[in-house]
Amino acid sequence: MPRKDPFFDKQPPLSFMEELKTPLYVTKPDNYGKRKVEEGEIDVSGMYIDTKCPDMLLETSWASLNRFLRVYELSGDRFPVNVKLRETKRREWWRLEITERGIDVTGDVEGIRRALVWLEDELRRAEGPYLLPRRLERHAVIRSRITRCFFSPINRPPKYGDELSDDIDYYPEEYLNRLMHDGSNGVWIYTRFSDLIESSFVPTWGKGGEARLSKLNRVIDKCARYGIGVYVFAIEPFSLTKEELGQFPQLGGKTFPDGGVLRHCVCVECKEGKDFVFESGKRLLEAAPGLRGFISITQGERNTSCASYRTGVCPKGGCPVSDAKLLADDVEALRSGFRSVNPECEVISWTYGHRVWNFEDIREYVEHAPLDVMLMQNFDDMGYEEQLGVMRQCVDYWLSYVGPSELFEITAEKVKACGKHMFAKMQVCCSHEIASVPYVPVPGILYKKYAGARKYGVEGILQCWYFGNYPSIMSKAAGELAFHESFSDEDTFLHELAAIWWGRSHAPVAVQAWKCFEAAYRMYPMNVMFSYYGPMHDSVVWKLWLEPKNYKLPRTWQTLDPIDGDRFGECLLQGHTPLEAYELTCGMCENWEKGVRLLSSVPDSNADICEQISIAKAIGLLFGSGKNIIEFYLLRDKLGYGEGDPMELLDRMEALVRAEIANSLAMIPLCQKDGRLGYHSEGEGYKFFPEKLSDRIDHLEKLLATEFPRVRDRVLVGEAPLPYYLGEGEGKKYFLSPSIDEAEWEAIGISSYFRASITGTLLTLELRSDRPTPYLLCPEYRLFTPNAGIAIDTGGRVSIPQEISIKMYYSLFGERITEELAKYSDITAIKDGWRLEIDLSKFGMTKPVPFKMRILAGGVSWITSEDKFTTLGLHQVIPDEYGWMIP
Repeated sequence: MPRKDPFFDKQPPLSFMEELKTPLYVTKPDNYGKRKVEEGEIDVSGMYIDTKCPDMLLETSWASLNRFLRVYELSGDRFPVNVKLRETKRREWWRLEITERGIDVTGDVEGIRRALVWLEDELRRAEGPYLLPRRLERHAVIRSRITRCFFSPINRPPKYGDELSDDIDYYPEEYLNRLMHDGSNGVWIYTRFSDLIESSFVPTWGKGGEARLSKLNRVIDKCARYGIGVYVFAIEPFSLTKEELGQFPQLGGKTFPDGGVLRHCVCVECKEGKDFVFESGKRLLEAAPGLRGFISITQGERNTSCASYRTGVCPKGGCPVSDAKLLADDVEALRSGFRSVNPECEVISWTYGHRVWNFEDIREYVEHAPLDVMLMQNFDDMGYEEQLGVMRQCVDYWLSYVGPSELFEITAEKVKACGKHMFAKMQVCCSHEIASVPYVPVPGILYKKYAGARKYGVEGILQCWYFGNYPSIMSKAAGELAFHESFSDEDTFLHELAAIWWGRSHAPVAVQAWKCFEAAYRMYPMNVMFSYYGPMHDSVVWKLWLEPKNYKLPRTWQTLDPIDGDRFGECLLQGHTPLEAYELTCGMCENWEKGVRLLSSVPDSNADICEQISIAKAIGLLFGSGKNIIEFYLLRDKLGYGEGDPMELLDRMEALVRAEIANSLAMIPLCQKDGRLGYHSEGEGYKFFPEKLSDRIDHLEKLLATEFPRVRDRVLVGEAPLPYYLGEGEGKKYFLSPSIDEAEWEAIGISSYFRASITGTLLTLELRSDRPTPYLLCPEYRLFTPNAGIAIDTGGRVSIPQEISIKMYYSLFGERITEELAKYSDITAIKDGWRLEIDLSKFGMTKPVPFKMRILAGGVSWITSEDKFTTLGLHQVIPDEYGWMIP
């Protein structure tokens, strides 16, 4: 069984929930109102709303402005705000005019809401009750701005919490008020048709659905008071078991195994399938008529209709349409049910899995997709950008990569040409790079992203996954950018954004700091494995090992795994070398610290400024610790392979451990003051917190007292500092002969064998079997860094299995796949098998040293292990099944 983090069940309380219940405005900044009125400004002190609230949905906006005026001591009876409600052709249109007589606000309901928020923000920027006379008119360019509750359960393993099945209020009034002020006008809730509604096709559906629907409708009504619509997010039509098919076997399409259960994709090309999907959408909207929309991952993430399982075989003798048309038909079936109840309901088809489709199929899908469905694509997925002079690949969700990716551009260009609706999936506050902080202050990156979205006519943005959604300067930036029509002046935008919290007097310093943060963040290693398994999320609690343990790296998106992995190459694979990762993170830390120093130089530190400085310091500690961890394991490899003076290496490693003790200590008071730090929304818990930080400090002090003296003693007596690197670690060992003819045959299962020899850096490997057998080689030529697996079929053809997966996770894209295969091209037939000549110098080996390899014949491993637990991107990596190859 996989190891479990000892703190998984010892989580601290979610103290930030109290903050989210606290009114947005509690105290005014100390320096507010201290300056004098300047020439041309109007003194607006004594402000009041001179209009009865024209719509009950605006009562929350009325209350917000009145509270703001009281807290900032601006309220009175001498300067009126007149509000006029009117119908408009443009969504969220508003006009505001400031004169000496007062302020006139005109717009539709949601436009007035946005105008009043702007007025509050402008008064904060002014640092006093003074406004310039002006006339301003705006409307929403990005009409749908959808976020998610920061702390609601994800309805997935390992906790399986369902926010519609408990009594917790995930949307306190002041939390919704913050979302409203940030410009969010939608929240998504993850659920399933089967949990909400009954079905005439699947009798088991809908158990407990009435209670869930009741809560859903309460949330819809509550959010509407803040101009926020509710979207159900699901992955539908979800595949069915044989029992669920029941009396409607025609519903079943392609089959696939899932955890020991055979499941069936839903066939939307038959009448039963169309009717089943139509009925599901129709019944949901009838039961929750206030829903703003429905978001479905129609391709990717899970198998739904047959279009989602492209390698499967149709059990009905073949589908009459292409995968692209099949997917479009699936989307049509979904939209038709919802639109039959409410023609205004937004149906969003999120093709998350399009990264594995070719561009022509994507274009065909767009052509066939319904005209009134919102076609959503990941903005960052499968993007490419140079780092350190090498092209890198951007997979999944990113904030540090500006984009848009080629995948998004191809889709958006076709959507625009077809006159259809384009939505973008982005990460606004933070992403997989580091999601254990509420946000990363890089609004300049958001500006560039939204400029790209605007170029392609994007109408809506899903702003987050489970993480990346805490109300902050980043979500505020997103809300402001949604009303931008021209993207020609980034500096002005950033200064106006900064002034909301820093005032116009200190805004230039904040902007300068944000630019330093952006320069730092853009250097984040663009490697999906570094974001999935790297140290930046929880570096300050990452336990280090001088003597190798061969522990797998923890998943960054969960709180389940121990934070002590030392197989550090798992977070880089073949996308970056450790030295490249170290060079990039050094640049990150240098630029980030410049930004922190700038923010800290501001003398007037109100609560908002202190909060931003604290977040910046915490991120700086995480980045600094991450850099140190990379250097530590880079030096451990040098020590193990005898590449440098061992005592000098140990001195530096010891200094890094002491620096890490200091970093963990420095994070403790920050966590005590800010209950958001360490919380990971998808992990549903804290990645780090004071008790866990103290435990790491104890571990590092023990490391200094035990492992370091042992290793130093070995060096002093002339022994290898780390015998593990000589092949003295645990596990099965095969000793390489100098001649292949003298090598011993080793059994793989009961009918296959291998033997191997090495001369210099030339490895000769022979594979044979009593029957035609395919082989899989999973090498680890440099310890703790898995190489991509190589398959040899029964005809002796060499290939990279799961090429799409390898492309994404091992960064073997384009010519790199061909180059990797070329390293195994010297293969010849022998009796009952094959001989490979592999030049290990092509993998960086300069002399014969022990390495590891996992060898499978016909799916049977040379070394069997009970623990076959694998994780995303590391499907081939089972450490206990790697055997030693020792020269």
